[in-house]
Amino acid sequence: MNIVLRVISGPHEGQEYQINRCGSFIVGRASRAAFPMTGDLALSREHFQLENFPPLCHLVDLGSTNGTKVNGLRVERVLLREGDLVAAGGSTFAVHYPGDGGDARLRDTCAGCGVQLENGVPFTSTKPEEVTSVLMAPRSLISSLLCADCEARRQRFPETSPDYLIEEVIGEGGMGTVYRARQISRNRRVAMKMMIANSTAGEKALNYFHREIHALRDMLMPGGKCHPSIVEFYELFQIKGHFQLVMEYVDGKNALDWVRALKQPMPIATAARIGQDLLSALHFAHTKGYVHRDIKPSNLLVMGPVHRPRVKLSDFGLAKSMVNSSVFSNLTRQGDVGGSVGFLSPEHIRQFGEVREPADIYCAGATLFYLLTEKYPYLGFDPGRPDSYEMILDHPPVPLRAYRPDAPEGMEQILLKALRKQPHSRWKSAESMWRALRAFLAPSPD
Repeated sequence: MNIVLRVISGPHEGQEYQINRCGSFIVGRASRAAFPMTGDLALSREHFQLENFPPLCHLVDLGSTNGTKVNGLRVERVLLREGDLVAAGGSTFAVHYPGDGGDARLRDTCAGCGVQLENGVPFTSTKPEEVTSVLMAPRSLISSLLCADCEARRQRFPETSPDYLIEEVIGEGGMGTVYRARQISRNRRVAMKMMIANSTAGEKALNYFHREIHALRDMLMPGGKCHPSIVEFYELFQIKGHFQLVMEYVDGKNALDWVRALKQPMPIATAARIGQDLLSALHFAHTKGYVHRDIKPSNLLVMGPVHRPRVKLSDFGLAKSMVNSSVFSNLTRQGDVGGSVGFLSPEHIRQFGEVREPADIYCAGATLFYLLTEKYPYLGFDPGRPDSYEMILDHPPVPLRAYRPDAPEGMEQILLKALRKQPHSRWKSAESMWRALRAFLAPSPD
C-alpha cells in the first residue's frame, strides 16, 4: 500500500513524499530524517513518524515542541485515512493513498482498524436511543462498517455508544475499569472509564467516580479545552446502568515506570520540566476551585524523550471543590484519609476533608523527591510501617542531596520548602514553586 504526503502549505508547499514500502519514516527538520524539511524552522528536528505496515499506516508524534494535529486535533498516535490533513510546525500535509479509490476507500474501509472491506455490515449492537447523555448535549451517532475481527472484538466488551469501539482493557481498580477505545466519528483514541451503578465497588467508589466527572467538566476552558497538562474530559453517558466517562487517551507511562525505563537517575533538568508541567496543572486546578488531594507518581502520565518530557495529570477522584463545597459535602466523612501514604501531607492525616492548595504543593514536592531518588522523603520510611503517619507528622525530611549529591542546592531547597510541616510555611502557590523550578531547566535540544 502506497501513501503520499503532499505539502499543501508552508515553506515546502508543493513537495510530495511517497512511501511505497513497510517501515517507519521520520518527518522533521533534521537532514537525516526520511522526509527532511529543513526550510520549516517551526518543525522539530524529528517531529513525527509514519509507521507504514499495510493495510494500516499510523502517525506518531515524537514529543515535538508544538505538537502534531490531524484534522485539527492534537494527537499522540492516530490511524491515517485518505484525505486527512496533518499540521506540524508551519506546514500542512494532505494524506493520499494512490490507487485506492479515493472516496470509495472511505466508504469501504473498516471504521475500527482501517482494513479494506469486501462486504461490510453496519454495526447496530447498541441503538442510539439506548445511550443517555449525562453531561454533554446529545449528538447524532453515526452508522459505520466493521470488519469481522472488529465486530467480534466489539462483542467481547461491555456495550457502549455506537460511536466508540473498545480496543482493550488498560486499567482496573476500585472505581471501575478503564478501556482504550476509538471514537469512530473523529478517528481518535480515547480512554473510557466505566462504573456500574450500585455495583459491588460500593458507594464510596461511585462517589469518587462522580467527583472526577464534576472536576474534569468544571475545569474545561471557555472554548471547551482543558489545561494542556491535565487529562481532557470529552463526555459522559450511561447505558443500561453503566456510567461511561470518556477522556483523552494518553499514550504514555506513569511517571515512576517512565523514570525506571531510563535505567539511570533522572536528570535534574528533567525533574524541573516534569515539576513545571505538574505545578502548572495544579495552579490551573486551584484557580478553578479544586484541590487534587492525590498527587503521586502513578497519577502523572509522562510522554516524550528524557530531555523534553510532557506530563498529563490524571485521576481527580479525590478532588475537592473549594468553591461549592456543598457539591461534595457528604463525601468526606470524619476519619477519612485519602491518597497514597508515602505522598500524604500532614494535613491529609489530621483532617483530610479540610485540605487546601498547600497539600497539593506538599504532595508535588514528595513526588518529585521520589522520582529523583526512588525513595520517600523520610529516613527509613515504609508506607506499611505502623508509625508511618507519625513519621510524616513529626520527622524532618531528608535533604535531596543525601541521595543525589549531583543536585544543585537550590533544587534541594525548593523541595524542602514544599515539604514543610505547616501549610503556611510552604510555597505560597503552585505558581510560585513552578517559577522557582525555572532556574533548573536546561535548554532542550530541538
